[in-house]
Amino acid sequence: MSEAVAHPAPEGARGLTWQKLILGDWTRIVRDPLDIARIAFIVATIVWIALGHAMTGLVAASLVILFARAISLPRFYDASVILVMFLLAWGSAVSWYGSWGYYDKLVHFLTPLLTTGMLYLLLVRLEVLPDFHALKQLHHRVGFFLTVLALGMAIGAGWEVIEWSLDQLSDVGRVAGASDTATDLAADTLGSAGSALILVLWSLGNHSILRRPGSALANKKFHSFLAVRNA
Repeated sequence: MSEAVAHPAPEGARGLTWQKLILGDWTRIVRDPLDIARIAFIVATIVWIALGHAMTGLVAASLVILFARAISLPRFYDASVILVMFLLAWGSAVSWYGSWGYYDKLVHFLTPLLTTGMLYLLLVRLEVLPDFHALKQLHHRVGFFLTVLALGMAIGAGWEVIEWSLDQLSDVGRVAGASDTATDLAADTLGSAGSALILVLWSLGNHSILRRPGSALANKKFHSFLAVRNA
């Protein structure tokens, strides 16, 4: 299995920079603002359960964000997991799905947008898929885009199957009908295409698929994170 954290770069100029403040690493336990968000999520879950509310979804989401911490995802995808788990678990817990008309479609768009790339990175670490840095030619990158797009669409389709299956076992009514399923799949497809585009741009920028230590980012210019070049 591939390693998860990039080797630290030599430290540059000393003193507090915005990168050190935002990107960490502060301590071994609480590395950065994402760990604060993670702790807040888990504390809120404990309080919610103590108040006697349903716990299954929030406990599962808490385990997922702890797993993301354990495998040291790159910060972008670490943040993505926390945001998606918040939308899914808390959206269900406080009934945002029912009270906000387009909330379900928003979640169907954002979930593949923010998590398909994470699944690709995990498959690369397991050496199931090739690292996108090895894809140099245009047709290779087109194939890479299509692979990530298909992965996200497959996840969306699988989720619809799960919702339908659960409806057969209960009377919750997660699937409203053919139109609901079709629009959900359309949102999944758009989100998957966005995720594939993000990864293509990431590869063109020659960015790391590993979580880089705070010391390696402490003095990087902000525009360097947005660089796109034909590498």
